[in-house]
Amino acid sequence: MTPDGLPTDAPLPDAPSPTAATTENVGAAAPSPGVGPGHRWRPRTKPGLTQISGEDLGRIVSLSDGVFAFAMTLLVLSLVVPTFATRPTEHQLVGSLGADLYKFLGYGFAFVMIAIWWIVHNRTYQYIARFDSGLVWLNMVLLMQIAVMPFVLSFYSAYSDYQAGIDLFAAIQITLGLTTTGIWEYAQRNHLAKPDTPPAAALYFTRRGYLSSAVFAISIAVSFVSLTAAQFCWIGIFFVQRALTIEGD
Repeated sequence: MTPDGLPTDAPLPDAPSPTAATTENVGAAAPSPGVGPGHRWRPRTKPGLTQISGEDLGRIVSLSDGVFAFAMTLLVLSLVVPTFATRPTEHQLVGSLGADLYKFLGYGFAFVMIAIWWIVHNRTYQYIARFDSGLVWLNMVLLMQIAVMPFVLSFYSAYSDYQAGIDLFAAIQITLGLTTTGIWEYAQRNHLAKPDTPPAAALYFTRRGYLSSAVFAISIAVSFVSLTAAQFCWIGIFFVQRALTIEGD
């Protein structure tokens, strides 16, 4: 008999191995991935590497403002100083400017349209509180269309008497209207808009994009009948914008 009352020939209880105890404790505290019946291993993505999200909209707005400003500046390249083989007379010089009247009007209209889209973009982001990857890429799609506007204007200025030139200019305005509306609706569906956004403002942003696109879609349809009438249809955008601004404000 031992002092503890155990027979001398009885086997002593096995003491747990320090290594085994350590393994059990570690396993209980943090199960190892990829171990266990029916476990399917999945690669873990680190937050911030594959997803973009946050509440600081400063860089998005700054980039957007830069693209808008650059596109508005490049529009002037569609205007070319007239050249003559010999020194022109005053009458010839004034006549050449008059011949480019449509180019000046196209430049002015394109500049105003980019200004309108910038105002829409600026007012929309006043009601957006945060962003994610989807919103960032939708904004990039919008900026891509703004950046191509100088080319579209140059094409229109060179071929304003062709249906292709008129319809291309109208088409880019349609996609811009749909994209601006898409940005707002995406922000609403994904809880990126400010929770205290008035319902009237939300409806205003949606209707503004759709109605603007409708004006230019009508002009494309009219272009199959009359090119001049199609371009006059574009004036309707100012009435739509004015009516919506009065209602929205």
